[in-house]
Amino acid sequence: MTTWPRNRQIAVGIWAALVIAYVAFRGIPFDRATQILIIITAALAFSVSSETKSWRVFADWIPFFALLYGYDYSRGAADTFGFPVRVEEIYDIELSWFGGIFDGKIPTVYLQQHLYNPNHIPWWEVFVALIYVSHFIVPWTIVGTLYVRNRELWVKFARRVITISCAALVTYILVPAGPPWYAAQQGLGDPIVRIATRGWAVLGIPVAGQIISLGQGVVNQVAAVPSLHAGMAVTISLFFWPKARVALRAFLIFYVSLMVFALVYGGEHYLFDAILGAIYAISVELGCRAWERRSKQGSKTHDFGLNSTPA
Repeated sequence: MTTWPRNRQIAVGIWAALVIAYVAFRGIPFDRATQILIIITAALAFSVSSETKSWRVFADWIPFFALLYGYDYSRGAADTFGFPVRVEEIYDIELSWFGGIFDGKIPTVYLQQHLYNPNHIPWWEVFVALIYVSHFIVPWTIVGTLYVRNRELWVKFARRVITISCAALVTYILVPAGPPWYAAQQGLGDPIVRIATRGWAVLGIPVAGQIISLGQGVVNQVAAVPSLHAGMAVTISLFFWPKARVALRAFLIFYVSLMVFALVYGGEHYLFDAILGAIYAISVELGCRAWERRSKQGSKTHDFGLNSTPA
């Protein structure tokens, strides 16, 4: 940082101070608009006195604008085209696949009946809440970091994020499906409570309601198949896996596993949704690698920008 031009140091310092102040007074931003604003202003600050022009920064991030808001409005598109919401079909798949393992119940019901206590929040639900919410922060943090550290790797990671998001978005439109809590509201099976975020209360951070209303998608309540939470976690893991050391690989496995547990236990997704999300991620990774080999756009070394200078 000491080698940066003075103007860039000042710009980044102002940006960091404003973000810290926002988080301190308003809390962690989970809404689309604020996240985009933070990322764009960060890119602009880190690009001061560089060859990257302001218009280029906006052009680079337009696809992410479209994806974030496209996800929110995909439910309206499903209504427009008249595609029915799949509720009983997905529930039956979950029950037929996993009912034999979980005592004749879907995994969500089994886990909540054995682990959920409405009068007490155990310490481990803090990790459930943190992992669940990380979906709304971690991918965009990685995208933003790579943008200012290594533009070549940013292109590769962005390609994967955009591709899996587009694939999921198309599926949400063509096959809108209700998650476990939605099925329970429709009278299918036993009662299910949305509890993926209640661990925040243990930390004394009252943001659970905000996360549910903003992060979980107010507009699209039936974007369950596939689970983009699981798919994005697998996407991140596959991207970092090739050059990751043993400790990081262990953490990536833990991250994906706990994400799946949080989704199923919290009532937000079926295990089937998570598996399908992982299949999407693996397919996207293999497709992107094949594309990069053919087009020779991938870098020869996968160092994640640790030795790179900001653009």
